[in-house]
Amino acid sequence: MKHIHTSYLGLQLTSPIVVASSPFTADIEGVRAAAEAGAGAVVLKSIFEEQIIGQSDHLSEFATSPFGDTDDYLQHYVGEDYRGRFLQLVTDAKAQTSIPIIASINCIGAGARWVDYANELGTAGADALEINLFTLATDRHTRSERIEEDYQYVVRRVCSAVKIPVSVKLPLRLTAPINVVDRMWGVGARGVVLYNRPFEPDVDIETLRFKPSNPYSEVVELRNSLRWIALCTRVMPQIDVAVSTGVHSGAEAVKALLCGARIVQVCTAIQRGGYGAISEMNRAIEAWGREHGFRTIEEFRGRVAEPA
Repeated sequence: MKHIHTSYLGLQLTSPIVVASSPFTADIEGVRAAAEAGAGAVVLKSIFEEQIIGQSDHLSEFATSPFGDTDDYLQHYVGEDYRGRFLQLVTDAKAQTSIPIIASINCIGAGARWVDYANELGTAGADALEINLFTLATDRHTRSERIEEDYQYVVRRVCSAVKIPVSVKLPLRLTAPINVVDRMWGVGARGVVLYNRPFEPDVDIETLRFKPSNPYSEVVELRNSLRWIALCTRVMPQIDVAVSTGVHSGAEAVKALLCGARIVQVCTAIQRGGYGAISEMNRAIEAWGREHGFRTIEEFRGRVAEPA
């Protein structure tokens, strides 16, 4: 092949292999290692709004103030410290690598904090922003329409506030994924990531309690995503689609690209094979393309999504 370049959210990438938001992108050493291994971009570890709020809530349990402003002070101080470290990572990553840096934020609630966080990440130098959406609807009165409306509201607010392109990492179980993707596009998102892998607990039958299950993905988890990548590409070719979960080798990456994905996000592959897994995937994609007579990814991207 001539090259394995691709584009995503208007950014030019030398490889479709992107390191997903994870511990591997939580510090500058990990970001540099990913770049050196040939990653097309990295998605920095998410800044969790709930973690900022949670840290302040935890500290406020041990603090009292006769002036009644302790919670506000702790929210500001802990939030500033936590956010500051993420903003510095964005700045360092831009200064020390030449690949696109995608910031990531988990949004909860309907407040304005996440809009502020998104703005700050863009100002720090992030090339794009990934919004991770997930709601655990435990209230029996919560309707699915309300959840999707909340998603739309969050994305609209963020997209209108930032000057960098935004992608939305969608939850796995949606009744009408194409409609949700269309609504995300309508409020300003330029890409979607399929899918956010939810936490799925196991049960310890000795302690009679929930326990963490295997946090790593399996190749079989890619199958459902492939279907919806192809459908999104066919119905809404204007939006960039990325895949996350289940890509462990070059073969899975090629499948996702054939279905129309512009990039593939990887994490478990690095956990099991180190950063060298990125280089191996790049070589595998190039070898497959050369074997099948393709010069660039664009010559075969979306072939499976085309109507028969």
